[in-house]
Amino acid sequence: MQENIIKILKPNENEIGMRLDSFLVARLNSSRNKIEKMLQKKSIKLNNTPPKKCGILLKSDDEIQILTDISNPPLNTHNLEIPTSHSPLEIPILYEDEEILVLNKPINLLTHRTHDKDLQYTLVDYLKNHRYPLSNLGDSYRQGIIHRLDKTTSGAIVIAKNNQAHAILSEQIKVKTMGRYYLCVITPPLKENIILDYPIIRHPKNRLKYLTSQIESAKSAKSAFVKIAKEGEIELIGAKLFSGRTHQIRVHLAHLNRHIIGDFFYGYKGKYTKRILLHSHLLYLTHPKTHKAIQIYAPLDSLMQDFIKQNFKNTSWLIPPLFFDKTQDFKIPLDEIFTQTFLSCHCESS
Repeated sequence: MQENIIKILKPNENEIGMRLDSFLVARLNSSRNKIEKMLQKKSIKLNNTPPKKCGILLKSDDEIQILTDISNPPLNTHNLEIPTSHSPLEIPILYEDEEILVLNKPINLLTHRTHDKDLQYTLVDYLKNHRYPLSNLGDSYRQGIIHRLDKTTSGAIVIAKNNQAHAILSEQIKVKTMGRYYLCVITPPLKENIILDYPIIRHPKNRLKYLTSQIESAKSAKSAFVKIAKEGEIELIGAKLFSGRTHQIRVHLAHLNRHIIGDFFYGYKGKYTKRILLHSHLLYLTHPKTHKAIQIYAPLDSLMQDFIKQNFKNTSWLIPPLFFDKTQDFKIPLDEIFTQTFLSCHCESS
Protein backbone atom coordinates (compact mmCIF):
# COMPACT_ATOMS: atom_id res chain seq x y z
CA MET A 1 0.00 0.00 0.00
CA GLN A 2 1.58 3.27 -1.07
CA GLU A 3 1.59 6.20 1.34
CA ASN A 4 2.37 9.84 0.69
CA ILE A 5 3.52 12.37 3.25
CA ILE A 6 1.30 15.39 2.74
CA LYS A 7 2.55 17.44 5.68
CA ILE A 8 5.38 17.46 8.19
CA LEU A 9 4.79 19.24 11.49
CA LYS A 10 7.24 20.20 14.20
CA PRO A 11 6.31 21.58 17.63
CA ASN A 12 7.18 25.21 18.13
CA GLU A 13 8.57 26.60 21.36
CA ASN A 14 5.13 26.87 22.95
CA GLU A 15 4.04 23.35 21.99
CA ILE A 16 6.92 21.42 23.53
CA GLY A 17 5.49 19.25 26.31
CA MET A 18 2.00 19.10 24.77
CA ARG A 19 0.26 15.78 24.27
CA LEU A 20 0.51 14.55 20.69
CA ASP A 21 -3.27 14.31 20.25
CA SER A 22 -3.85 17.83 21.64
CA PHE A 23 -1.13 19.20 19.36
CA LEU A 24 -2.76 17.60 16.31
CA VAL A 25 -6.25 18.79 17.25
CA ALA A 26 -4.94 22.37 17.34
CA ARG A 27 -2.63 22.21 14.29
CA LEU A 28 -5.06 20.35 12.01
CA ASN A 29 -8.12 22.20 13.29
CA SER A 30 -9.80 18.83 13.74
CA SER A 31 -11.81 16.94 16.35
CA ARG A 32 -10.11 14.74 18.92
CA ASN A 33 -12.19 11.79 17.70
CA LYS A 34 -10.93 12.18 14.13
CA ILE A 35 -7.32 12.50 15.31
CA GLU A 36 -7.65 9.32 17.39
CA LYS A 37 -9.03 7.45 14.36
CA MET A 38 -6.14 8.69 12.20
CA LEU A 39 -3.67 7.50 14.83
CA GLN A 40 -5.40 4.10 15.00
CA LYS A 41 -5.20 3.79 11.21
CA LYS A 42 -1.50 4.76 11.36
CA SER A 43 -2.17 7.77 9.15
CA ILE A 44 0.09 9.76 11.46
CA LYS A 45 3.68 8.95 12.34
CA LEU A 46 5.95 10.37 15.01
CA ASN A 47 9.59 10.39 13.94
CA ASN A 48 8.76 7.92 11.10
CA THR A 49 7.05 5.45 13.45
CA PRO A 50 3.33 5.07 14.30
CA PRO A 51 3.02 6.26 17.93
CA LYS A 52 1.88 3.69 20.47
CA LYS A 53 -0.01 6.24 22.59
CA CYS A 54 -2.07 9.36 21.86
CA GLY A 55 -0.75 11.12 24.93
CA ILE A 56 2.96 11.11 24.17
CA LEU A 57 4.50 14.42 25.26
CA LEU A 58 6.26 16.22 22.42
CA LYS A 59 9.96 17.10 22.53
CA SER A 60 11.73 19.91 20.70
CA ASP A 61 13.23 17.67 18.01
CA ASP A 62 10.07 15.63 17.28
CA GLU A 63 8.74 15.44 13.71
CA ILE A 64 5.16 14.43 12.95
CA GLN A 65 4.30 13.09 9.49
CA ILE A 66 0.72 13.33 8.22
CA LEU A 67 0.05 10.53 5.71
CA THR A 68 -2.64 9.69 3.21
CA ASP A 69 -3.33 6.44 1.39
CA ILE A 70 -3.58 7.16 -2.36
CA SER A 71 -6.59 4.84 -2.59
CA ASN A 72 -8.52 7.09 -0.16
CA PRO A 73 -9.51 10.75 -0.33
CA PRO A 74 -6.65 12.94 0.87
CA LEU A 75 -6.79 14.73 4.19
CA ASN A 76 -8.21 18.24 3.96
CA THR A 77 -5.18 20.50 4.27
CA HIS A 78 -7.12 23.77 4.15
CA ASN A 79 -6.22 24.73 7.71
CA LEU A 80 -2.67 23.42 7.82
CA GLU A 81 0.21 25.86 8.00
CA ILE A 82 0.63 26.22 4.24
CA PRO A 83 1.01 29.72 2.78
CA THR A 84 -1.80 30.30 0.30
CA SER A 85 -2.93 33.13 -1.91
CA HIS A 86 -5.91 33.73 0.38
CA SER A 87 -5.94 33.58 4.16
CA PRO A 88 -8.43 31.16 5.73
CA LEU A 89 -8.76 33.65 8.59
CA GLU A 90 -10.96 36.64 9.13
CA ILE A 91 -9.25 38.69 11.82
CA PRO A 92 -11.47 41.18 13.69
CA ILE A 93 -10.68 44.85 13.03
CA LEU A 94 -10.66 46.89 16.25
CA TYR A 95 -9.78 50.24 14.66
CA GLU A 96 -8.85 51.48 11.19
CA ASP A 97 -8.15 54.74 9.40
CA GLU A 98 -5.72 55.89 6.69
CA GLU A 99 -2.73 55.75 9.04
CA ILE A 100 -3.10 52.66 11.22
CA LEU A 101 -4.91 49.39 11.58
CA VAL A 102 -5.52 47.62 14.90
CA LEU A 103 -6.43 43.93 14.78
CA ASN A 104 -7.39 41.34 17.38
CA LYS A 105 -4.77 38.70 16.53
CA PRO A 106 -5.90 35.10 17.10
CA ILE A 107 -3.77 32.41 18.71
CA ASN A 108 -1.57 30.14 16.59
CA LEU A 109 -0.72 32.89 14.11
CA LEU A 110 2.90 34.00 13.76
CA THR A 111 3.30 37.78 13.50
CA HIS A 112 6.06 37.55 10.89
CA ARG A 113 8.64 35.07 9.65
CA THR A 114 12.34 35.57 10.21
CA HIS A 115 13.91 33.62 7.32
CA ASP A 116 13.11 32.15 3.90
CA LYS A 117 12.81 28.56 5.12
CA ASP A 118 10.01 29.41 7.54
CA LEU A 119 6.84 28.51 5.62
CA GLN A 120 4.30 29.23 8.34
CA TYR A 121 1.40 31.48 7.40
CA THR A 122 1.87 34.83 9.15
CA LEU A 123 -0.03 37.97 10.01
CA VAL A 124 2.03 39.78 7.36
CA ASP A 125 0.82 37.24 4.77
CA TYR A 126 -2.74 37.95 5.88
CA LEU A 127 -2.25 41.71 5.54
CA LYS A 128 -0.76 41.36 2.05
CA ASN A 129 -3.48 38.96 0.91
CA HIS A 130 -6.11 41.47 2.02
CA ARG A 131 -4.25 44.23 0.17
CA TYR A 132 -3.71 46.55 3.12
CA PRO A 133 -1.17 49.33 2.47
CA LEU A 134 1.84 48.67 4.69
CA SER A 135 4.93 50.56 5.80
CA ASN A 136 8.25 49.18 4.61
CA LEU A 137 10.76 50.63 7.05
CA GLY A 138 11.66 47.15 8.29
CA ASP A 139 12.74 44.14 6.25
CA SER A 140 10.39 42.39 3.81
CA TYR A 141 9.18 40.00 6.54
CA ARG A 142 8.02 42.82 8.83
CA GLN A 143 6.05 45.15 6.55
CA GLY A 144 3.66 47.18 8.67
CA ILE A 145 4.81 45.53 11.91
CA ILE A 146 5.69 47.93 14.73
CA HIS A 147 5.53 45.45 17.59
CA ARG A 148 4.94 41.69 17.71
CA LEU A 149 2.89 39.22 19.70
CA ASP A 150 4.04 35.64 20.31
CA LYS A 151 2.40 33.08 18.05
CA THR A 152 0.31 31.70 20.92
CA THR A 153 -0.63 35.12 22.34
CA SER A 154 -3.86 36.73 21.19
CA GLY A 155 -5.03 40.32 21.29
CA ALA A 156 -4.51 43.87 20.13
CA ILE A 157 -1.74 44.55 17.63
CA VAL A 158 -1.24 47.80 15.69
CA ILE A 159 -0.16 47.94 12.03
CA ALA A 160 1.36 50.99 10.30
CA LYS A 161 -0.03 51.72 6.86
CA ASN A 162 2.73 54.15 5.90
CA ASN A 163 6.31 54.95 6.86
CA GLN A 164 5.50 58.19 8.66
CA ALA A 165 3.03 56.44 10.98
CA HIS A 166 5.53 53.63 11.49
CA ALA A 167 8.32 56.01 12.50
CA ILE A 168 6.12 57.98 14.90
CA LEU A 169 4.70 54.88 16.61
CA SER A 170 8.14 53.28 16.87
CA GLU A 171 9.33 56.39 18.70
CA GLN A 172 6.32 56.17 21.01
CA ILE A 173 7.35 52.64 21.93
CA LYS A 174 10.85 53.88 22.77
CA VAL A 175 9.61 56.70 25.01
CA LYS A 176 6.82 54.48 26.41
CA THR A 177 3.83 56.58 25.37
CA MET A 178 2.52 53.56 23.47
CA GLY A 179 2.03 50.18 25.12
CA ARG A 180 -0.21 47.27 26.07
CA TYR A 181 -1.80 45.74 29.13
CA TYR A 182 -2.19 41.97 29.18
CA LEU A 183 -4.49 39.52 30.90
CA CYS A 184 -3.26 36.08 31.90
CA VAL A 185 -4.34 33.21 34.13
CA ILE A 186 -1.56 31.74 36.26
CA THR A 187 -0.86 29.08 38.82
CA PRO A 188 -0.03 29.29 41.68
CA PRO A 189 -1.30 32.77 42.64
CA LEU A 190 1.06 35.67 43.28
CA LYS A 191 1.85 36.46 46.90
CA GLU A 192 1.27 40.14 46.19
CA ASN A 193 1.32 42.72 43.42
CA ILE A 194 4.82 43.15 42.11
CA ILE A 195 7.04 45.23 39.83
CA LEU A 196 9.83 42.97 38.63
CA ASP A 197 12.98 44.55 37.20
CA TYR A 198 15.22 41.66 36.15
CA PRO A 199 17.36 41.22 32.99
CA ILE A 200 16.62 38.52 30.40
CA ILE A 201 18.95 36.46 28.24
CA ARG A 202 18.57 33.69 25.68
CA HIS A 203 18.78 30.22 27.20
CA PRO A 204 22.29 28.76 26.65
CA LYS A 205 21.01 25.26 25.81
CA ASN A 206 17.67 26.03 24.09
CA ARG A 207 17.87 28.88 21.59
CA LEU A 208 14.08 29.21 21.48
CA LYS A 209 13.83 29.88 25.19
CA TYR A 210 14.76 32.77 27.50
CA LEU A 211 15.55 33.12 31.20
CA THR A 212 16.41 35.75 33.78
CA SER A 213 20.06 36.42 34.45
CA GLN A 214 22.31 39.01 36.06
CA ILE A 215 25.23 38.48 33.69
CA GLU A 216 26.49 41.55 31.84
CA SER A 217 25.13 40.55 28.41
CA ALA A 218 21.54 40.13 29.67
CA LYS A 219 19.07 42.77 28.49
CA SER A 220 17.15 44.91 30.96
CA ALA A 221 13.49 43.97 31.40
CA LYS A 222 10.80 45.39 33.68
CA SER A 223 7.25 44.11 34.19
CA ALA A 224 4.38 44.84 36.57
CA PHE A 225 1.87 42.23 37.71
CA VAL A 226 -1.44 42.92 39.46
CA LYS A 227 -3.76 40.45 41.16
CA ILE A 228 -7.32 40.71 39.80
CA ALA A 229 -9.24 37.59 40.83
CA LYS A 230 -8.23 34.42 42.68
CA GLU A 231 -9.95 31.04 42.94
CA GLY A 232 -8.08 28.24 44.68
CA GLU A 233 -4.71 27.70 43.04
CA ILE A 234 -5.41 29.76 39.91
CA GLU A 235 -5.42 33.51 39.54
CA LEU A 236 -6.33 36.07 36.90
CA ILE A 237 -3.73 38.82 36.78
CA GLY A 238 -2.91 41.88 34.73
CA ALA A 239 0.54 42.44 33.25
CA LYS A 240 2.17 45.61 31.95
CA LEU A 241 5.52 45.77 30.18
CA PHE A 242 7.99 48.61 30.60
CA SER A 243 10.28 46.93 28.06
CA GLY A 244 9.56 44.66 25.12
CA ARG A 245 11.76 41.58 25.42
CA THR A 246 10.82 38.31 23.74
CA HIS A 247 8.66 36.13 26.04
CA GLN A 248 9.07 38.75 28.78
CA ILE A 249 5.83 38.10 30.69
CA ARG A 250 6.32 34.35 30.57
CA VAL A 251 10.00 34.56 31.60
CA HIS A 252 9.37 36.96 34.49
CA LEU A 253 6.51 34.82 35.81
CA ALA A 254 8.71 31.72 35.58
CA HIS A 255 11.33 33.64 37.59
CA LEU A 256 8.65 33.99 40.29
CA ASN A 257 7.87 30.25 39.97
CA ARG A 258 4.47 31.13 38.49
CA HIS A 259 3.26 29.75 35.17
CA ILE A 260 0.63 30.81 32.67
CA ILE A 261 -1.96 28.08 32.28
CA GLY A 262 -1.30 26.19 29.05
CA ASP A 263 2.32 27.38 28.78
CA PHE A 264 4.15 24.05 28.97
CA PHE A 265 7.28 25.60 27.49
CA TYR A 266 7.82 27.71 30.60
CA GLY A 267 6.93 25.15 33.23
CA TYR A 268 3.16 24.69 33.38
CA LYS A 269 2.42 21.12 34.55
CA GLY A 270 -1.39 21.04 34.48
CA LYS A 271 -3.91 19.47 32.13
CA TYR A 272 -5.27 22.48 30.24
CA THR A 273 -4.11 22.28 26.60
CA LYS A 274 -6.54 24.42 24.58
CA ARG A 275 -4.34 27.52 24.50
CA ILE A 276 -1.90 29.62 26.51
CA LEU A 277 -4.10 31.95 28.56
CA LEU A 278 -2.26 35.18 27.68
CA HIS A 279 -4.03 38.03 25.86
CA SER A 280 -3.12 41.61 24.89
CA HIS A 281 -6.33 43.18 26.20
CA LEU A 282 -5.74 46.95 26.10
CA LEU A 283 -3.64 48.96 23.63
CA TYR A 284 -2.91 52.66 24.13
CA LEU A 285 -1.13 55.12 21.82
CA THR A 286 -1.17 58.67 20.49
CA HIS A 287 -2.54 58.82 16.97
CA PRO A 288 0.38 59.59 14.61
CA LYS A 289 -1.58 62.22 12.66
CA THR A 290 -4.32 63.65 14.90
CA HIS A 291 -2.19 63.37 18.08
CA LYS A 292 -5.23 62.23 20.04
CA ALA A 293 -4.84 59.66 22.80
CA ILE A 294 -6.44 56.33 21.83
CA GLN A 295 -7.33 53.32 23.98
CA ILE A 296 -8.52 50.13 22.27
CA TYR A 297 -9.79 47.00 24.03
CA ALA A 298 -9.44 43.61 22.34
CA PRO A 299 -12.19 41.13 23.31
CA LEU A 300 -11.00 37.75 24.54
CA ASP A 301 -11.58 34.74 22.33
CA SER A 302 -14.23 32.23 23.41
CA LEU A 303 -11.69 29.79 24.87
CA MET A 304 -10.15 32.30 27.28
CA GLN A 305 -13.39 34.08 28.09
CA ASP A 306 -15.16 30.78 28.84
CA PHE A 307 -12.30 29.67 31.09
CA ILE A 308 -12.49 32.91 33.09
CA LYS A 309 -16.28 32.82 33.37
CA GLN A 310 -16.29 29.19 34.49
CA ASN A 311 -13.42 29.41 36.96
CA PHE A 312 -13.95 32.83 38.53
CA LYS A 313 -17.75 33.06 38.71
CA ASN A 314 -17.83 32.99 42.54
CA THR A 315 -14.76 35.16 42.97
CA SER A 316 -14.35 38.57 44.56
CA TRP A 317 -12.85 40.79 41.85
CA LEU A 318 -10.49 43.70 42.45
CA ILE A 319 -12.62 45.67 39.97
CA PRO A 320 -15.58 43.84 38.37
CA PRO A 321 -15.47 43.31 34.59
CA LEU A 322 -17.32 45.73 32.35
CA PHE A 323 -19.19 44.75 29.20
CA PHE A 324 -18.89 45.87 25.61
CA ASP A 325 -22.01 47.49 24.22
CA LYS A 326 -24.62 45.06 22.82
CA THR A 327 -22.54 41.97 23.57
CA GLN A 328 -21.82 39.59 26.40
CA ASP A 329 -18.06 39.96 25.90
CA PHE A 330 -16.48 41.53 28.95
CA LYS A 331 -13.55 43.87 29.28
CA ILE A 332 -11.42 44.40 32.36
CA PRO A 333 -10.37 48.04 32.98
CA LEU A 334 -6.66 47.32 33.27
CA ASP A 335 -5.51 50.95 33.13
CA GLU A 336 -7.75 51.77 36.10
CA ILE A 337 -6.60 48.68 37.99
CA PHE A 338 -2.90 49.45 37.50
CA THR A 339 -3.31 53.12 38.38
CA GLN A 340 -5.28 52.30 41.51
CA THR A 341 -2.85 49.57 42.58
CA PHE A 342 0.51 51.23 42.08
CA LEU A 343 -0.49 54.70 43.22
CA SER A 344 -2.23 53.53 46.38
CA CYS A 345 0.05 50.83 47.75
CA HIS A 346 3.66 49.94 48.30
CA CYS A 347 4.20 46.91 46.07
CA GLU A 348 7.02 44.42 46.26
CA SER A 349 9.77 44.98 43.72
CA SER A 350 12.72 42.87 42.69
